[in-house]
Amino acid sequence: MALGDGNEKLLNKAIRAHGNFAEYVPFALLLLLMVELQLEQQSPYLHVLGITLLVGRLLHAYAVSQPNEPLKFRVYGMLLTFLVLIASALWALYLGIF
Repeated sequence: MALGDGNEKLLNKAIRAHGNFAEYVPFALLLLLMVELQLEQQSPYLHVLGITLLVGRLLHAYAVSQPNEPLKFRVYGMLLTFLVLIASALWALYLGIF
């Protein structure tokens, strides 16, 4: 197949899993970098956010790789991802203002 998924269900799931990763992780990593560059000293909370992002993405990847996609893992994975995005964005905003 040169382009597309050829109506293959498993290939389409793999394409969407990769796309979901590519849509969220670079932005989350940039936000974490912005926070780190604004900090005057190291913070363990930054590491907690990084680990939370990793766990969230692993849960999501596990869910979409299963034939009968367990919805709770996918939901928890995305919730953790969004938690990191929101927390790091608010933290970066706070550090930028104060």
